[in-house]
Amino acid sequence: MKRLREPFESITNTIDEGLEHVAILLQLVPAPKRWSVDEENNASTPKPGEKGFSAIYDRQSIEFLESKKEMLRAWCAMHDIELPGDFFDNPDSKDFKAPPWMNHASLSNDRKRLRRQLFMCLYMEFLLFNTARRVGELMLHVEELRASGKLSKNRLIVPGYKRLRKWVKRSLASREGEAHDDQQIDTETNNMNVYLGEAYKQKKDPEHLPPANAWEQASDLLRAVAHFLASPASNFGARVACATLSIAIVGYLRDTQAFATTQRIFWAQIMISISMNPSAGQSLRNFVLRILGTFVFMLLSWVAYYIVDGETAGVLVFYFIFLHLGVYIILKRPEILPVGMIGQITITLILGYELQVRQIGVEVATSNGQAYYPIYILAPIRLATVCGGLLLAWIWTVFPYPITEHSQLRQGLGRSLYLLANYYSGVHESVRMRLRGGEGDITLKDSPGYKLDKARQKVYSKCSTVLTGLRTQASFVKFDIPIGGKFPRERYQAIISQMQSALDFMVLISLASSAFNDLQQLDDRDHGSEWLANFRRLVNDAHVTSETITTLLALMSASVSNGSALPPYLRVPEPHQLTQRLDEMDKDILSVRHIAEPGYSSFAVIQIGTKCMLDDLRKILAGVKELVGELDFSYHVVSTANTSREDSV
Repeated sequence: MKRLREPFESITNTIDEGLEHVAILLQLVPAPKRWSVDEENNASTPKPGEKGFSAIYDRQSIEFLESKKEMLRAWCAMHDIELPGDFFDNPDSKDFKAPPWMNHASLSNDRKRLRRQLFMCLYMEFLLFNTARRVGELMLHVEELRASGKLSKNRLIVPGYKRLRKWVKRSLASREGEAHDDQQIDTETNNMNVYLGEAYKQKKDPEHLPPANAWEQASDLLRAVAHFLASPASNFGARVACATLSIAIVGYLRDTQAFATTQRIFWAQIMISISMNPSAGQSLRNFVLRILGTFVFMLLSWVAYYIVDGETAGVLVFYFIFLHLGVYIILKRPEILPVGMIGQITITLILGYELQVRQIGVEVATSNGQAYYPIYILAPIRLATVCGGLLLAWIWTVFPYPITEHSQLRQGLGRSLYLLANYYSGVHESVRMRLRGGEGDITLKDSPGYKLDKARQKVYSKCSTVLTGLRTQASFVKFDIPIGGKFPRERYQAIISQMQSALDFMVLISLASSAFNDLQQLDDRDHGSEWLANFRRLVNDAHVTSETITTLLALMSASVSNGSALPPYLRVPEPHQLTQRLDEMDKDILSVRHIAEPGYSSFAVIQIGTKCMLDDLRKILAGVKELVGELDFSYHVVSTANTSREDSV
């Protein structure tokens, strides 16, 4: 086992040093201190952050790759497989002494167990080497940035021409027919629009055929207006308007108009319009944070004013310090961002008004109808108006009916299942194409591999964004006021975690399959590997394709989104026994002779990744069944002779 562990420990330390090298060059961590050393130490190997370290890193990565044969030789020795010294140099022409268990059938427990063990060793070797290779590419990119001088000077980073063009085209493109609630993912700090594809973009209308004449096209515009007014955004806008008007009406009535102006009731009106959110849980949390921020910075405004006895110079100094406390919260603690934002506004209003009155006089300051109050009274008035405005905003958030995080989380879960199905479909097609060698030159934009890779990466970014939004929404659920039964928050969080795990294994399968395309390009230059050619031929004849997973994920997406039960008898397919199929077609293709082949490791990773992904999908299916249920069309015939006996038909 020591011969198996040592290469893994060595490459792990190498990867850590590579990441440290990147962090030092990017000035994310300080460079280690250098002490005065003698000539012998000066001639030592470069350390992370020093010039020439990349060459050392590359050499250590290659040494790990070359140690693969020694690791495999050690594994064979552990299991009584005696190999000649130069066996892996020309395995087809060398003989080896096979132990008794290798003569068993391919489905025997011993062979299956040891093959899984071998696959696990190759799995770890593949992941570590590819991680080292990606870190090496990152190091080269960072060193190029340093050589160009971009890291040694401050500069404004602006989007490139290509990205600006995409933004302009996207902003000018028609959004007709796209449902807002199917695309917007609300997070705490910003909104991200995610376009889910044709299945969500252009929905079939079961009640109307496409317009066929001028009258139908003209009248269809009326339906578009109705759909706009019935959209979630329009409903939310109506809520905000009603909430704002409920406090603004005070300023339009004769008996209360002077009171509204004198006591600055419009502060509450502004708080309503800027603080409302569509969902009740997120609104309640943000309301509490805004009240907390107003209270804390009200106290800080008193400190800034009275600690210097109202002297203008001293007030400005403390105002500058406390203002940057709000900036610190915004930058370093974005999860409580409303505290920093409302705090800066609060301290600016309170101290700014007091200093303004001192400059222009009370008579001019009260000429607009607002009464003058000293700072120890004005600050509590600010807090009271904020609390009153947020109270009205919360009432209109839950009246006439609340939009809870519960429903939004369920809809988001359905959307993420749809995207997961979309991504798996792309991964499945990529693996099938790479195993058969039909990807082409991915550097050409017209090649099938390039187009499929671009589409797959786009769906992956969408899926990652949606899952991140789901985790954020799940954290807001605890702020919902519980009415009725308890929301199964833990069950949703478990499904989200399992979906993230399944997505990670899909990415791993895609990464492992890309090695076959790299090997194909090397074979074209080096006149090919006979094993790889035979492997592609057998895989092409095995017909190992499965679209059942895509169908399963799409059905779960529809059931969760609509809140309907799953169809009966849904099952996660068993992992395709590609090893068994290949053994049946050619028992030598996966023998010990070829375990050092580069493609053998990729094949092992695909097998393990597929197995783990299917295990996650089983957990997801079980969790979704607990949420929405499953249709049951079975019939139970109860015997009249014995009422305790039941037969299921």
